Amino acid sequence: MRTHRKQTSSTATQTYEAHSTYAAALGAPDRCRYRRTPPGAPTVAGLVRPGDTISTSYNTGGVVIEVKEYFHAAPTGETLSHFTIVYVPPDRASKYRNTDRCWINECVAVGNRILKLFEANTDEVFVVDRAQATQPRRSRTILIT
Repeated sequence: MRTHRKQTSSTATQTYEAHSTYAAALGAPDRCRYRRTPPGAPTVAGLVRPGDTISTSYNTGGVVIEVKEYFHAAPTGETLSHFTIVYVPPDRASKYRNTDRCWINECVAVGNRILKLFEANTDEVFVVDRAQATQPRRSRTILIT
């Protein structure tokens, strides 16, 4: 007699590594493999600023309205710096509501790339268009007598 129940696979179930602090807090294995911005290198706040247009490797993006720094206390005892990029849809950039705000959390600058803190996360943020400076740079002159 045949049964219509789905047969369970004899292969071992796959375990997924934590890809964010949230997943790690839920119990996903955290192998403590993090990305770090090298000392002296530009941070996320140095690579992206309010007014810039960004996109992500997973097809989202908009106009940046804020970049905030946070810290993660890793199980290894380290305190790791990471950033949150807050953006709004491009058509709402001039006038937006709180409901228009979107967040990209746990961003780290590695070279000139904006990646996620956990190495298990392959997401990337790209700067598509730089914001124009709000005030023109004034030249400085020095009078030598």
